[in-house]
Amino acid sequence: MFLMRMLGTFLCFFPILSVLHEQHSERWHWLLLAANAFLWPGFAFWRARRAVTPLRAEHQNLIFDAAAGGFWIAMMHLNPLPSVVIATILLADRLSAGGYALMRKAAIALGLTFVFSWAWLGMPVAGYVTQRTMLATLPLIAIYLLALSALTDWIATRLREKSRELEHIAMMDPFLDIANRRLLEIKINSELNKLNGDCHHSTLMYIDIDDFKSVNDRFGHKVGDTLLIAVSDILRIVTRQTDTPARLGGDEFVVLLPETTLEQAYDVGRRIMDAVTLLRLSPDRALDFTLSIGIASATHTMADVTDWLKAADDALYQAKRQGKNRIFAH
Repeated sequence: MFLMRMLGTFLCFFPILSVLHEQHSERWHWLLLAANAFLWPGFAFWRARRAVTPLRAEHQNLIFDAAAGGFWIAMMHLNPLPSVVIATILLADRLSAGGYALMRKAAIALGLTFVFSWAWLGMPVAGYVTQRTMLATLPLIAIYLLALSALTDWIATRLREKSRELEHIAMMDPFLDIANRRLLEIKINSELNKLNGDCHHSTLMYIDIDDFKSVNDRFGHKVGDTLLIAVSDILRIVTRQTDTPARLGGDEFVVLLPETTLEQAYDVGRRIMDAVTLLRLSPDRALDFTLSIGIASATHTMADVTDWLKAADDALYQAKRQGKNRIFAH
């Protein structure tokens, strides 16, 4: 706001000065214009920076800018070109900065200040625009509007970046930095839609840490969190970029494996279990743990995410029934 205000008051200074000079205005008018153009932006910046709520203070500054614009329009005796350009830029700027609510307040401030100032001056009207005033106004039209467009584009780009960041955060497990259930279901739905029109194979892997509750009860939740982190790290390393490892909840993980047969998924599960075997989370091996894995291949009879997750969960249940620390695929 400081840079845009500096630019705006600097560019407005020349057409207003041109009109004041043509009207043989008093010297104090010129001094007041110089103060508005060159001192006010710094004061507004200082005022907003020291305010308890800088945004509110800046909105007040913007309304004052509009009021000052109304005063100078009156001082120029409604000279048409600079008056219309200054009023339009002031209101458009307020609209981009604070929406219709701020623009409405600015329009009221500009209008009231203009009416009182114009009435005080005797309501003079200057309907002719000299070539010098026209040339002094052209940089305001061209440069400020280009700067405002560039600023708007920069803000829009930043907003898109922040939106993508927020979307990424909303789709990821905040603790393990892998996909959460929301993103997983989106990916599964997408894969099912592909399968409806294609004949390729895709599989879903359901993973559970064996006896996780007893680990939490014996060693505490901090140690349990260490196991969860270890499993998520292994899933990120073992899986491909096209795969989606996700935390379903608690100690349950799911991996979506597109373009993967049951045999290939079984090999992936074997690599995951081998990686767990190689882990050494404590010198005395007290924290060694195992996994049970259920794998289900997608079929054309599956209507939605729930059906595929249930099939993988049923496979996991069979792995648990057969003694844990094993893989069951169907």
